[in-house]
Amino acid sequence: MKRIIDGVTYDTQTATEVCGYEHPHSEAGWSLFQTRHGAFFKVTVGHDGEDYTFQPLSDVEAQAFLEKQANHLVEQYFGPFPEYGAAEKRLTLRIPASLARRVETAADERNVPVNIYIMRAIEASLAP
Repeated sequence: MKRIIDGVTYDTQTATEVCGYEHPHSEAGWSLFQTRHGAFFKVTVGHDGEDYTFQPLSDVEAQAFLEKQANHLVEQYFGPFPEYGAAEKRLTLRIPASLARRVETAADERNVPVNIYIMRAIEASLAP
């Protein structure tokens, strides 16, 4: 199935199904998908098996959905999380592929991991 929403295509044939649920006594259910480019969307099916609703989800919404519906998959799709009480906070940053390549190249040239390079750049930009 494929739907175009706000000028963007969401296609269950080309996306990866992350998780889903099918009601045991009807044709109702839902599935969470991730597109080839990393965007998430949810497809809900009505009890008659004919009413399909496509809903794009932000990363924050998809993470919250997975935390509730399939907690064992959260880190698979969003990376490791610090243990409670850790002094770190995880942020997700989406940047254009061209900028990502420039950041990766700059980190490689300085022989540091990308995460450390980005943290240093942010710290430098926030310095008084």
